[in-house]
Amino acid sequence: MLNASACWNREAITNYLCWIIDQSIYRPAFPLNQIIETIWIAKADAFDVSASHHAALFTELIFNYGDQFQVEGENIESFVSMSDHYIISGLKTSPFHTITSGKHLNVGFILKPHYYGILLERFAGPGMRQLSDVLFEELVEPETPKFKNVESTLAKFFGLVDIDPDLMKFEKHISPELMRNGALRDFSNSTSITQKSFIEKFKKFYTLTPSEYLRLKQVNYATQLIQRHPKAALTQVGLESGFYDQSHFIRVFKKHHGCTPKQFQKNQS
Repeated sequence: MLNASACWNREAITNYLCWIIDQSIYRPAFPLNQIIETIWIAKADAFDVSASHHAALFTELIFNYGDQFQVEGENIESFVSMSDHYIISGLKTSPFHTITSGKHLNVGFILKPHYYGILLERFAGPGMRQLSDVLFEELVEPETPKFKNVESTLAKFFGLVDIDPDLMKFEKHISPELMRNGALRDFSNSTSITQKSFIEKFKKFYTLTPSEYLRLKQVNYATQLIQRHPKAALTQVGLESGFYDQSHFIRVFKKHHGCTPKQFQKNQS
């Protein structure tokens, strides 16, 4: 079994997966892209891997039609019956782990971060089972996946759910303010509901508190900077990501990644 850690060379893992797995990726157009960022399909006759992944900035829904596919970590729900197996993986503050063995056959959805709370309300219901059947018939069985054929089913299942106005206001506020100290305090002063009420509402959809979500965004931004500029000074990466104390940057990055910024940077070269 291949063992891959969160600090592995990213390109090496990608090349290995591309070699062993038949992959298809589809990015839906508007309005589905307001909910679904990417649909992916992965197939392999035999795929034995144990891998760690850093805490990412999305919610994921996975339908497993193969043998063992296990996800371990925070905010994960799994439903298994004689004929169905699907997993919801929400936002996290620490690395998560996947274990696969035997026949590998999955369809996955990369969703907007807030969709975890909405999915939980539909989890293990008849709509999920019906969606699983359609995905198998249109995406798994055909030699060439028929992505267009599933769009109407996906639109019906996911629906065009209006984001709570307070959550929408928070997203709009925090994106350009990611690197500025006091951004969360300023938002709290600008909203009409109490801080406690907003945090409870936020956790229902995102699974994290607003401050945890902000740190997750900062770490993912730092991750992208290191991947794009593997020789960049880590002090500058930390500053550009909103960390004004280098020791704090290292501590938070390691919590989400399982390795330090320096270790991660070393494995990008």
